[in-house]
Amino acid sequence: MEMIEALKTLYGDTCEKIIYTDENLMVIWTNVDDIPKILPAENFRFSRYDVLALPVEHKTICRYITNDKSYTVMIKPVSDTHGKKGCLITLLDEHEVDRLAMQSTLSDRIRNDLDAVRFEAGSMFNLLNIHKKVWSEKSENDYTEFDSESREKILGILSATANYEEISIYLGGVISSEMKFVSVMLEDISERIKVRADKFGYRFVCNIESMVHLESNTQRFEAAVANLVVNAYKYNSKQDKECVIDLSSDGKKAVISVTDNGDGISPEMLEKLRDPFGYFSDESLSESLGLTVAMLYCDRFGGKLEIESEVGKYTKVSMIFDDPGKEVPRDFRQYRPPVNYAFDKTGCILGKVFGYFGDIT
Repeated sequence: MEMIEALKTLYGDTCEKIIYTDENLMVIWTNVDDIPKILPAENFRFSRYDVLALPVEHKTICRYITNDKSYTVMIKPVSDTHGKKGCLITLLDEHEVDRLAMQSTLSDRIRNDLDAVRFEAGSMFNLLNIHKKVWSEKSENDYTEFDSESREKILGILSATANYEEISIYLGGVISSEMKFVSVMLEDISERIKVRADKFGYRFVCNIESMVHLESNTQRFEAAVANLVVNAYKYNSKQDKECVIDLSSDGKKAVISVTDNGDGISPEMLEKLRDPFGYFSDESLSESLGLTVAMLYCDRFGGKLEIESEVGKYTKVSMIFDDPGKEVPRDFRQYRPPVNYAFDKTGCILGKVFGYFGDIT
């Protein structure tokens, strides 16, 4: 009875479709119409010939198929306070099915590629350093070109794998958050970006017009901003590159925009970029997937991402959020910048175009 009362409280008035059964899949409680009292195990299928085996020991996702119905379901084994075992079955909607499919695909790619790629990248760095003197004695030009190209490729891979991890966090659905001074977080990461930009003669400016206090996550925020800055630099073939970050709020909407003077985006490509997962599915491991990370950040924290661009002139990417308009003195900010290491995720992303430096603040 305790379990049923808890389920009624949690799911009685929600749109989630829940079925609670005993170990033998006999229905005890449900908020779904037209569900039979017994759900035969043979109706739960992984494939045409592979059916569900009882008892269910682990979380399982499969299809529930009858002559007139078909659902994608998630089954979790549960126990009440008296140790009585049962199953909690969730009927998944199309959005949830797509999310799980994308999560599964991405997890497989990460599992297969991430450790191996980073190991190989580290080995290449060591190889470059070990043979630096020998190669430089043979041909300075050959060594310099090889050294530069190799490091650029390695940094690109590190950036991409960092963003694979970032996307998998969003797809996993477990992201901690608290009210943060987004203005202070932006100021801190901008200082670290400027250290790198100045070394490249890259004009980088951050204008913070408002103190903005929003629900956020420091690491996710920095990854989103870093990716937008990297894109602003990477897709700019002009000699005098520049990037401007603006943060402003009218008390209702807070806007963080990253504007460059680069190559711009064609209308056809802009349309593709507005569907990040469709675009993402065509990309290879060498791509950083930065725009997808920024879009996922906006989606997670109730915002939206807008892109405007003119070919040959500029691109402006804006993250827009509802601002509760709370005035909190700067002295009471609940944020401290994280300790930064050269190979943390944000460092990997920025390293793609700016390299690594020992004097990161």
